[in-house]
Amino acid sequence: MQIIPAILAQTKEDFVGKVTEIFSDIEMIQIDVMDGKFVPHTTWGSPDEILELHLPVLFEVHLMVENPEDVVADWVRVGAHRVIFHIEATKNPGAAIEKIRPLGREVGIAVNPATPIAALSEWLNLIDYCLVMGVTPGASGQKFQPKALQKIRELKKIRPGLKIGVDGGVDFETAKEIAAAGADAINAASAIFEYPDPEEAIKILQGI
Repeated sequence: MQIIPAILAQTKEDFVGKVTEIFSDIEMIQIDVMDGKFVPHTTWGSPDEILELHLPVLFEVHLMVENPEDVVADWVRVGAHRVIFHIEATKNPGAAIEKIRPLGREVGIAVNPATPIAALSEWLNLIDYCLVMGVTPGASGQKFQPKALQKIRELKKIRPGLKIGVDGGVDFETAKEIAAAGADAINAASAIFEYPDPEEAIKILQGI
């Protein structure tokens, strides 16, 4: 199972500090982007600000923003390997997909705990990745909601080849349950960056 550290940063210094702590041990990071509208909080890091950092690892972007179809192309332009938007944040998921797919990057859709998998049915064959949220997005450190495990199993039955990640509420114990349910990746923030040694935390998660 792939471990993807989630970078939720309020300042440039916060962002760079987190990447520096862990980049030698991972293949990819996730950049969390919050607009203060779809979720209550905001994050540091516009596409151009991220471009200026010349990141030493691949990155995906998790867009917790309203009308993601308006910004997905900007994130592809600055090098995002995968762009993930929320099914709940757009009235036109097809428009977002159509702006990512021709640019040759992976398309991901995130689904909140309260949203049934049925809401994705029209789009599952058009995406590369589904990010199942273990918490309602907006803040790090929330308790994992077990309904995410059933969503993983349901998605695997509907489309076995779809890559599935889980984000939110991940710790060393819930990671075992997530792995057993069949997820392909875990996105972890507090489990890594609030651990005394972030690199060691990654190794523990990789060993599950």
